[in-house]
Amino acid sequence: MLIDKITSRQNPLIKRFRDVRQGHERHLILIEGVRLIEEAVNAQLHFEVIAYTDRLHTTERGQKLYKQLLNLSCRGALVTESIMTAMSDVSTPQGVAAIAHLPYASLDDAVSKPLPLVVIAHQLQDPGNIGTIIRTAEAVGADSLITTLGTVNPFNLKALRSAMGASFRLPIILNIKTPQVIEFCQKSGLQIITASTKGSKEYTSFNWKLPTALILGSEADGIDIFIQKLAKENVSIPMAKSVESLNVATATAILLYEAARQRQFQFS
Repeated sequence: MLIDKITSRQNPLIKRFRDVRQGHERHLILIEGVRLIEEAVNAQLHFEVIAYTDRLHTTERGQKLYKQLLNLSCRGALVTESIMTAMSDVSTPQGVAAIAHLPYASLDDAVSKPLPLVVIAHQLQDPGNIGTIIRTAEAVGADSLITTLGTVNPFNLKALRSAMGASFRLPIILNIKTPQVIEFCQKSGLQIITASTKGSKEYTSFNWKLPTALILGSEADGIDIFIQKLAKENVSIPMAKSVESLNVATATAILLYEAARQRQFQFS
């Protein structure tokens, strides 16, 4: 890593970070903080530039990360705290941020195991929810996560923080049209499962030991009628009568862990 020292707020690098943060370059993502950059390095993401302040050297963990960064083939920039704040998405940055290439995956990468489990996020809007869903999907050994058009970007910073690095390891296929998703499920032999409070079968009574695609509807609108008609089953989670519904990330975790339980937690 070749390192430049930057002290001027007029440096083009600051605008570069802001543009990526605002999503102006869709093939790039902004990563901030020691933990996320550690995860990105370990996942061998392709970095374009890494900016850091002297604060990175104040902890043993930061020093270890710095030594890893020196071995990367990308531009490095030692910046002042005020410049890091100008580039950052948070009010108190941790002293390191990076621009990296978006991890690429296609529908060809969506199924990788003999007994596949695919999670499909259909027009979810909350980045914290989708990040938590990605983290849970990796934890239960799901093959991949697919997002349909209209779904929040799972690689924005809030979603990345919620996913805690899982976004760099789990194949994530972005912005697929709904008919194309359905066609993929049918060609791949995946039973399509949806969930709602009005589901016809309790989730524990359903057979999750078959190739499965779990489709999650938006927090506000749920699942399209088009998808519901094609689903093999619409399952429900029992709840007290006083509770109207569960957060989509919470419900997803319950469903995916039931699938993992029935599959005897065989993640490989």
